[in-house]
Amino acid sequence: MVVRFEFSGKVRTPQDLGHIRVSPEEAIRLVCSLQRFGFWRTELDTGHVFWSRDIFEIYGMDFTAGPINLSAANASVHPDDLPYMLELFERAAREKSGFHYILRLKDGGDRYKYVRAVGHFRITPDGREELHGVFEQFHDQVPTIGMVDRSEHTAGVATRVAAARPPEPA
Repeated sequence: MVVRFEFSGKVRTPQDLGHIRVSPEEAIRLVCSLQRFGFWRTELDTGHVFWSRDIFEIYGMDFTAGPINLSAANASVHPDDLPYMLELFERAAREKSGFHYILRLKDGGDRYKYVRAVGHFRITPDGREELHGVFEQFHDQVPTIGMVDRSEHTAGVATRVAAARPPEPA
């Protein structure tokens, strides 16, 4: 049940956020502010994999700054999805390309949650080959505002946004 997409050398050009005055650091904070959104890298010469804290939380594993326990991580992946995930990593490393996959991770008991990873091949400034990317958990429920009349809520947000705008340049 893995949904997978592979891509090679052609990668989307990153958006330029300068014209809207959003720094790369602010963009990362925004993306990570309301959901678990992690970052990872794999050293191809050693096989070591490193995760940011959010990926450990998604997997339900204890955080470590060093290389992860691959056996424990792979044990969390749905058994039907694991071979496809491993194939994508191997192929991306061999072909110096990238990948995108959606798969199932154990979520306690017999339940699974959906996660998505995007990875790219790169050569570091010191000449080492790596894969690196992002990892996020899909949520099957969208947080709601609650028992608030939407028109009042929307009007209040619009008023606060208008009040927060900087003055127009002279």
